[in-house]
Amino acid sequence: MGLIAKLKKLFNKNIECGDEIKGHFIYLYPSSSRVVNVNSQIIVGDDYYAVFVCNDRVCDVLASGKHKITGATLPKSFSRLKLGKANRAGKYPKKFKADIYFVYKHIIPQQSFCSDNKFVIKSNDFGKVKGYSEGLCDIQITDPESLLKVLLIDRYYIKNKLGMQLTLGMVGDQVNKMIEQSKYEFTEIILNPSILTHYLNPSVNVGLDGLGIRLYNVEVTSFKLNRSLQKKVALFLAERKQCTEQFEKTGIKYQPEQIIPNKVDVSANIEQNSSSVMQQNGNENNVQNQSANSYPNYGSQPQIIRRGGGINMQNAPKEKTEYSVPLNASDVFNESDKKVCKFCGETIDAGFSFCPKCGFKQ
Repeated sequence: MGLIAKLKKLFNKNIECGDEIKGHFIYLYPSSSRVVNVNSQIIVGDDYYAVFVCNDRVCDVLASGKHKITGATLPKSFSRLKLGKANRAGKYPKKFKADIYFVYKHIIPQQSFCSDNKFVIKSNDFGKVKGYSEGLCDIQITDPESLLKVLLIDRYYIKNKLGMQLTLGMVGDQVNKMIEQSKYEFTEIILNPSILTHYLNPSVNVGLDGLGIRLYNVEVTSFKLNRSLQKKVALFLAERKQCTEQFEKTGIKYQPEQIIPNKVDVSANIEQNSSSVMQQNGNENNVQNQSANSYPNYGSQPQIIRRGGGINMQNAPKEKTEYSVPLNASDVFNESDKKVCKFCGETIDAGFSFCPKCGFKQ
């Protein structure tokens, strides 16, 4: 019985895959001669597409089911190989050569990806960050023709392991582009990876539709960085973890910005600067007042305080001015040899041209 089955398989011109195709992402039909017989049958499983590649070009895609290999079933393949034309003897070709790929059509869960190229983003804590993104995703091939055109662009054939590796590499590169285009800073991503997960799903598929790939549940799990940068990030995360544990012990909700802030709040500094400027101005006014009172020779020219300039004494708070105590000048004006300063209210001699206390011209 075994011998008869082998003989049937040897002389069978139909194309059909058995259990050996299970678990394959891309399965290249094992035919050493690559010969396909016209009018033979091809049986495509329920979970696969069948893709014909003729003369290094992806031509036709067959859905699941049983198909007869004719010009109506494979129009692009027959046209490229000119199988519809008769030879000089008036006969049509009965055979042709092609590579047949069976591509899995359903979702393949939990596939690990790693980008082939580096991403480059800026970080306030680490400067310019370069690295490779790694993660998990559920992947599905929606257009096997587009995918095989990309995979076979620089090679004669492709098999399952290499096909999956190259496909997931393209997934990683697309994730890198999304990371570079995002508004998130690298520190935000490593402290809260969920924001990147929400950002990637499902917008990452926009750049993969042309490759015939669709992703679900994309999750970045790690970044491959150079050794020095990896050390800085590890130290940074260790400090944050220590702060988190300390806060959990106290029962206070952990807020990283309050512990190791990524930006400096300058509002307190502005208030301090303004108060120091006011204090400095007050000190300067006191120095001026003291200098005005320190003139021993009243006939010499004192410092002049012009009206309308400097501090408005009417609007100034009384507790901060030197002239807050009013003077009862009703008795002073009765004396002919005394007068009151027009500015500070000090009682001075009638012959003084300048007030000896404030220096105001009388």
